[in-house]
Amino acid sequence: MATPRRERYRKQTREEAKAVALAQLSESGTAGISVNAIAKAMGMTGPALYRYFASRDELLTELITDTYRDLAETLARAVADATPADRFRALALALRDWAKRQPDRYLLIYGTPVPGYHAPPETTEIAAGLMRTIVDACATVGGDGAGAGGAGGSGAAMSGGQPLTELEAALARHLEGAGPWVAGEEPGGELKGRALRTWTRLHGVISLDVQGQFTGMGFDPSVLFEAEIDALVRGG
Repeated sequence: MATPRRERYRKQTREEAKAVALAQLSESGTAGISVNAIAKAMGMTGPALYRYFASRDELLTELITDTYRDLAETLARAVADATPADRFRALALALRDWAKRQPDRYLLIYGTPVPGYHAPPETTEIAAGLMRTIVDACATVGGDGAGAGGAGGSGAAMSGGQPLTELEAALARHLEGAGPWVAGEEPGGELKGRALRTWTRLHGVISLDVQGQFTGMGFDPSVLFEAEIDALVRGG
């Protein structure tokens, strides 16, 4: 059945508005996104565009959910094509590659929160699905490779069977009661802790790189990132 002309036009207009919004994001950050400015760039009036997006926040939500979905699909493809032993490395490299290719979208979801914006439940659900991919990939990182701390278990060892340190164990216990933030079967506290610390370390390097914080330091950030991956794989 053919899509009605009006519905096609509405979809095209919304997609064009989001493309203009991404251009504004690249130039001025999230603070520069303005429905009226987008309308002007499209040759429309502000009130006319408000028929397609009720508010700036609705437009931001569209951009954020599209970005999360794109990243989630990118990482899912990366781990699907890798062997179990290589899934974490494949995920980490795909994450950095995605962020470097579209730094503005990366900072939209992992940069400074937009003042006054509150994400609706659907963005949280997409983020939880993304975290599921991350947790599954991290199940082979820093552990004994035999499922320590896997889904549903509390885990007792990390890095080559070494026992958890007192602080690692405390974090695992804390995360056991932190509530669900992963789609599907909830992992145990040890795996949650490992995934959380791994994720923050990767984002630490990527965020600094994307924002140009390594400029002038005389080294290749990709080498630092690869070294961090190796350290995480070894449980360091």
